[in-house]
Amino acid sequence: MAALTVQVVAADEDGYIRLGVDESEMAGGDTEEFVTNGKVKVGQHSSMGGSSYEPDTYSGWVHLKNITITQGSTINNAKLHFYHHANNGFDQGQDPDEGFTVKAQDTDDASKPTTYGHVNGWTLTSAGVATGSLIDAEEGGMGPNETFANQWYPTHASAGTGLEIKTVLQELVDRSGWSSGSNVNLKLTPADHGGSVDWDIDWKDYDTSTSLAIKLVIDYTAAAGGGATANPEAFLLFVD
Repeated sequence: MAALTVQVVAADEDGYIRLGVDESEMAGGDTEEFVTNGKVKVGQHSSMGGSSYEPDTYSGWVHLKNITITQGSTINNAKLHFYHHANNGFDQGQDPDEGFTVKAQDTDDASKPTTYGHVNGWTLTSAGVATGSLIDAEEGGMGPNETFANQWYPTHASAGTGLEIKTVLQELVDRSGWSSGSNVNLKLTPADHGGSVDWDIDWKDYDTSTSLAIKLVIDYTAAAGGGATANPEAFLLFVD
């Protein structure tokens, strides 16, 4: 087995996209934002009960470079770690669904996104991992993380430290075009809004803290090497 840790290494390699849906006849259409300096934000804001005409959806994204794992290797563990910065809406009496799903761009070698359209247009892996109760405050009046600490998440006892996304990474490594050193794009998509309460969570980005940017810790078993095929004639034995 071998270990590899990859982390965001530049200010423009993590962030979020925002879709503000136009629900009025007065506004000028939907709002689309691509942000690289505002944390890795995930959440849902609703216009219900308020004056806003634009319910907002925030999806985080992360670009991880140089995954030095050979094609066809076995991913034993791939734990995604994100560090809490701020949040909103988790202590409400009527909590919405605050979880999100992590998937990867389904490509051999991911390019760093530079526009809203890039992230929004990604074809994503079939495999995906939902955070569920790892960061969800829905489990009664005092959910497991009603009050967040500024620390690495997830820390849920049933999953250990980090969010296990090995199925996502395995799908990429198994691609016929994957090669050692390829890059990976991850997308953090929020659950459908479960109520009128706004919620969002900000994970540290590279701009805020180079050491606390999102990271992926991988344990894997390398695929067996092909090696050169010997010429069988070299092993012929002639007896006089």
